[in-house]
Amino acid sequence: MSDKLCSLVKKNVHEEDPKAYKKLISEPKYWCKKCGRAAAKSSSLCKSKKL
Repeated sequence: MSDKLCSLVKKNVHEEDPKAYKKLISEPKYWCKKCGRAAAKSSSLCKSKKL
């Protein structure tokens, strides 16, 4: 999964493949200044900022 969390949620990946989605968001270290989501890797977010 190379898409950003914003587009993954629009594609319903969080519902279709919850294990893969949980892996992206578990133990977050970054948050997105655009949408407010949190993720483990900055590459998963549009405009990441370290927590």
